Amino acid sequence: MTPLVCLLFGSFLVAQAEAEKPKPVRYLKPGGDRFVLESEVTITATPTGSTYVSRTVRGPETMTLTVHRDKDGKVFAAEIVQQKGEVRKTASADLRTEPAKLKRGSVTDLVRVSANPVVTTAPDWSDIFELVRRYDAKKGGKQEFPGLWFHPSQPHLTPTFAIERVGTDTVKVKGESQELTRFRVSLRNASYRVWARADGRVCKILPQGERAVPVVLEGYEEATRGLK
Repeated sequence: MTPLVCLLFGSFLVAQAEAEKPKPVRYLKPGGDRFVLESEVTITATPTGSTYVSRTVRGPETMTLTVHRDKDGKVFAAEIVQQKGEVRKTASADLRTEPAKLKRGSVTDLVRVSANPVVTTAPDWSDIFELVRRYDAKKGGKQEFPGLWFHPSQPHLTPTFAIERVGTDTVKVKGESQELTRFRVSLRNASYRVWARADGRVCKILPQGERAVPVVLEGYEEATRGLK
């Protein structure tokens, strides 16, 4: 193979890899007179299952949560990277052992965790995304799921999260009507209203309170403005 052919073939492989790389799903929040990035989520298929990455941006802080799932969709490991300016902190969870092994800095905790928990940290919206994904529409009603909350510098928690379908709302996106399912979600000491499409993708998250700042799927900023 000539050098030119090698170069062209290499360029083709790079372009193909870029094309196959999943595009992040972006969520925005109001910032002054415009919307700014709140978080972006990427899910990549792997030979053993999938890798979920959530990157949340809050001012000088960026929190990245990576969750590894097996072929059955069950969580077996997770990592966190917290970046604040020049300060970088990490944490990890290995759920392949019993009890599970959680590490944050020099601290290692052995924790009994329910099978396949909803994994999250803060700031992060993965718990809400995962609760909507797991909700059984045929069963309906209020449903509860075990959780694992961990953080690079705070003690872990094993809360129980709750989600309930409470109705539907219709919005218009690019001139077409879409029916969104409305949920009530309870996370630790906070409650949220959440709207999601039929495919399970969350479109809007609205915390409780008159001054609540919504988090909106990119492209749904105007369509969901009236959802309260």
